[in-house]
Amino acid sequence: MKRILLPGLSGLYASTFLLQFGFSLVGIFIPLYIFKVTQGLGWVLAFYLVFNLTVLISTLPIARLVARFGSDWIAFSGTIPRVIFFVFLILADKDPAFFLWSAALWGLAVPLYWLPFHLSVVGSDHKLTFGQDAARINLVGKLATIAGPIIGGLIIQMTGFTPLYLLGLFLIIASALPLFFDKYEFKFPEISLKTLKENLPLKQMPRLFLGYFGAGMTTQVYDIIWPLYVFLLIGSYQFLGAITSISLLASFVLLILAGQLTDRFGRQIFRWSIPLNFINWLIRPILSGQLFLFLVDLAYQLVGIFVWVPLDGLSYYTAVRTKRLEFFLARELALHSGSFLATLMLIPLIASTIYRASPVINLSNLNWVLAFALGAFSLLLLGQLGFTKEEGLKSAATVLIRADGAVLMQHRDNKTSIVFPGYWCLPGGKVKMDEEPETAARRELQEETGYRASSLNLLAEETYLLPGGQKIARSIFWTTYDGQQKIECFEGKEMKFLKLDEMKTRDIYPGHEGFCQRALEKFKSS
Repeated sequence: MKRILLPGLSGLYASTFLLQFGFSLVGIFIPLYIFKVTQGLGWVLAFYLVFNLTVLISTLPIARLVARFGSDWIAFSGTIPRVIFFVFLILADKDPAFFLWSAALWGLAVPLYWLPFHLSVVGSDHKLTFGQDAARINLVGKLATIAGPIIGGLIIQMTGFTPLYLLGLFLIIASALPLFFDKYEFKFPEISLKTLKENLPLKQMPRLFLGYFGAGMTTQVYDIIWPLYVFLLIGSYQFLGAITSISLLASFVLLILAGQLTDRFGRQIFRWSIPLNFINWLIRPILSGQLFLFLVDLAYQLVGIFVWVPLDGLSYYTAVRTKRLEFFLARELALHSGSFLATLMLIPLIASTIYRASPVINLSNLNWVLAFALGAFSLLLLGQLGFTKEEGLKSAATVLIRADGAVLMQHRDNKTSIVFPGYWCLPGGKVKMDEEPETAARRELQEETGYRASSLNLLAEETYLLPGGQKIARSIFWTTYDGQQKIECFEGKEMKFLKLDEMKTRDIYPGHEGFCQRALEKFKSS
């Protein structure tokens, strides 16, 4: 029986939709559920400490598993700890110790799913429209999570937490099925833990990973503090779920615009989105009415689109210029290190309520001002990315000239997933992080044709825009063919030496025919 395949990453997106919908039913209510059962905020903090610590410990070994077994199987295996996570949440109603076990399982599930997910997105997008990729991912997430909080709040209000967790468990199981119906499967050669550790790009990009660290801090403070604050003021699960769903729905309409602006302006968007949400954090502890709580969260979600979409786009742009697995590994470590530290820093801010026996918290006993200030200032760690130098993507190519004046050209695959499908272009590709353009040109020429160039001459350096608006800095080199080495075709449909008049009847990659003309002029005068 022929296997049914969905186009592109459709299977992965369908899985993500079901996964996020299942988790959105319960996610915002987890701190409230833990507090309701234990009547102590110490358990809430312990839950998130165990969760983040498990992510930090398990990410390195799981990255190695991704390299060995591929993306689909590892993402599928993440379903198992998620299912047990929901079961343990139900059991925790009788024994709070299950909260810690459920936190550990949730922490294990995070790298099992999201490492393969991000690697698959980067590996499948040959058009380099990563801002739009990030918007598409957020689009799937928003669609999945819009209804979740309000439905979850209604279920809790009417029947309690257990039926809610059973529904979430069913959706998590269903999310595993679409993974095997997409056409893309991401694999690496097997690598060791030592190799992974040695190639982590933390030292090369310290400010970038400081930004991820701040993003992790901000997210964790929001996930813990905001649900508690709203519920303690209003006392309604339904209201908490409703304002979350409505805010997500409103932000949904900005996703496409955010993706396009990210591809055009990159991290410069942080220069206005971060200050706006910084102010949003600081004014929260002075608000108390239902309308004001709704409006401040609505504004946060709307502006937040222009924080998280550019951050994801930046991740994908950076990943293609470095070692992808090691990059996303370092990214997860930075995010959850920030989340772990934020949870630790919340302990002294709410310590006075940890051992209270009453389920009713007096707001005066909680230092909400400092708690929200922590969220605001951790956001500034992310905001500094808006003021760092943005190099963008780089490429390098080679004009290989035969003695009769013909130039080696590659006939590109006719795939809609790449830019200018079916066109003819010079052999070349992306310049990796810390790689010189000439080195990249040599490497790409050999990888695509098997030809080893004895020397390369710089022909041109320029910046151009892809159809999606992405800025690419390209370096073009030229050299003469030795007439001895065999030309292979390891990428594209075919490799062929073409003369200038033959190029007139073919679709040529923008700018490459001009480079051939300039290189031939230098060849004839040499």
